[in-house]
Order: sequence, then structure tokens, then C-alpha cells
Amino acid sequence: MNYKPHWIIVCVWSVLLSVSVLFLSVLKINTFDNYGELTKRAMDTNFDKEFVKQLTSILGDVSGSVIHFEAEDCFCQTVANDHVSSVKKLAINQNFKNHNLVVNNTDGLFLPSVPAVAVINKLGALSYLGPYASGMFCAEGNGLVEPYLIKKNPEHSKLGATIITDAKGCYCSVS
Repeated sequence: MNYKPHWIIVCVWSVLLSVSVLFLSVLKINTFDNYGELTKRAMDTNFDKEFVKQLTSILGDVSGSVIHFEAEDCFCQTVANDHVSSVKKLAINQNFKNHNLVVNNTDGLFLPSVPAVAVINKLGALSYLGPYASGMFCAEGNGLVEPYLIKKNPEHSKLGATIITDAKGCYCSVS
């Protein structure tokens, strides 16, 4: 067989590129609540109400809303962009309002990571708080928030909100 040098170069380049992408993706895998701060705060029985109150002071009335939390210069938001867009469309189809909110560690929301999302039901109660999805690419198939938008009766549970803190995926720490 006659091997041409350019085929060898293409094969080596492909392997190096694949290994680099895999290595960089592993570096971006984080736990949503890395230090357990949100987990601790969420154990307070008034957390849901205080969180909604804080959002209301920033955005106004948030009843029947989906709040999309983001931070500046977050690579993971770019990765999750398609999923975020699909959640926004689903929210509109389910008669929710969408709000975008750029967060930092001084806004009093105590979100550990972004991209994150909160669902406030029609009665003004927190239904869901956490990441859009788990997994490296925050893909729609790994979505965590969608069930809180498409329930037949999305009103507030007697047990309170679902707050996801232990998901692993591509998240940027809010600092």
C-alpha cells in the first residue's frame, strides 16, 4: 500500500483535536452548588418566599414568570444557548413571561452558578430553581426545568419548590 504523508498528518491532527476537545470539556464539568451554599439556604422554610421577594424587588411582579439567570463572560451559557432558547419558547407557549437577569455575588440572590433558571407559578410561588440541565452540553434531552413548565396543574406544591443543587454539568461559578 502506498500511504501518502498528508493522510497521516490528517489522522494525527484529528486525534489531537478530539483529545483536546475531550480534555477541555472535562475541565468545564462542575457541580451546580459546589460549596453547598444554596443547599444550606434552601433548607430555611422561608427561602422560597424570600427568593421571590428578592426577585420582585429587582424585576417587579414575577408571578407566572420564568427567570433566566446569566453572568457575563460565561462559556457555558454559549454551550447551553439552544436549550435556553427552547425553554424560553416553551415558557411562552405555556403562558409564562420570560425575564433575563445578569447575576453577581452582590445581588442577594445567592445563586452559586449559571446558567440557571427559576419558575414562578401563576400564584407567585417558586416552583423550580436550578440549572436548565445536567451534563456537559446542557442539552434538551437532559432538561430539568421543562416538567415545571408543562404540568397540567403547575401551581405551588404543598411541599414547596424543587431546588436542584447537586447537578453536574457545564456551569460558571457566580463570584
